[in-house]
Amino acid sequence: MDFPPFPGFREEAFAFLRDLKANNLRDWFKPRKEIYEDEVVWPLRCLLLDAAREAAGQGLPLRADPRRSIFRIYRDTRFSKNKDPYKTHAGGVLSRTGDHRSPGVVYVHVEPGASFLGAGFWRPDAALLRAWRHHMTTAPEAFLDLAADLEARGLPLDNGVEMLRRMPRGFEAHADTALAPYLRRKSFVVTRPVDEAALATPDFTATLVAFMEATLPLLAFGWAAETHRPRDRR
Repeated sequence: MDFPPFPGFREEAFAFLRDLKANNLRDWFKPRKEIYEDEVVWPLRCLLLDAAREAAGQGLPLRADPRRSIFRIYRDTRFSKNKDPYKTHAGGVLSRTGDHRSPGVVYVHVEPGASFLGAGFWRPDAALLRAWRHHMTTAPEAFLDLAADLEARGLPLDNGVEMLRRMPRGFEAHADTALAPYLRRKSFVVTRPVDEAALATPDFTATLVAFMEATLPLLAFGWAAETHRPRDRR
């Protein structure tokens, strides 16, 4: 199925998400699911695929898939005290495969009053996180230059991410280096807030592509780190 260029999110999309936050009930959502699909999911798919087309033209290795790029609205409540059945935001990604589960993504978050763009590696699995740390210690200047360049672009690595209290095992020798605070991180992400007015215009595709281009070095560093993953021993 061909998707048209991104039309912009209409006010109906934000109104639906605001109303869902106030009425997070299956009986409220079910008769309004078509509104969700038409006003929220459809334009989000158009945005991701439109940006992916632009990215391909610029040689950026980020793809989107109509199904696999978008997160489900249904919450997993099995192990949560919060039993609300639905998320009150919409989210989708561009990745190397088009799948939202791929490591290293550009993320679009649509939520009234709290929309943002993000990029990086959010809570990578233990093997990839250790590979990240090894890659940083083998190329410390490259990583520190990367972090400084992102900050100069107004995209500092998020300091609000979860961090270890102590240096991770095997990296204690770096406790007194400039890498130390980065080695204690459990995620490597940057974010940029966006307002509803920006999301309402087709021009937002260009904004997203520019963000993809600016954050590609961070993604590329993490993808290169995958070569440091420990191999299975059999």
